[in-house]
Amino acid sequence: MDVIKIGIIGLIGAILAAALKNDKGYGFFVSIATGIVLLFLLLPALSDIFNNFVFLGQDIGINSQYVLVMIKALGIAYVSMFSSQICRDFGQNSIADKIELGGKVIILLNAMTIINELIEEMLGFIM
Repeated sequence: MDVIKIGIIGLIGAILAAALKNDKGYGFFVSIATGIVLLFLLLPALSDIFNNFVFLGQDIGINSQYVLVMIKALGIAYVSMFSSQICRDFGQNSIADKIELGGKVIILLNAMTIINELIEEMLGFIM
């Protein structure tokens, strides 16, 4: 039933944003507020996903550092996607593209510790 709640809030926000679009730019703020409300509604589900990843990593025996990097990457991807979509709603496609690029670079930077460890392991097998 949460999806119905999310859908209704999204539709109401879209209708209000469209209705207030020409009224001193209030439509943009309604759009942002709707996105924030929807994000807060999804936080419990995101928390459950986070906990499931942690427990899955423990059950399989994966290093917790790897699970943490994966969770950080997902968080960075969602934040950069959300931010870029807001910029696109405001008509700033160029800035949105830069936000997405920045998110990708930060994800790669966070993954470098794992990449370095994998390269060291491979070199250890070779030598």
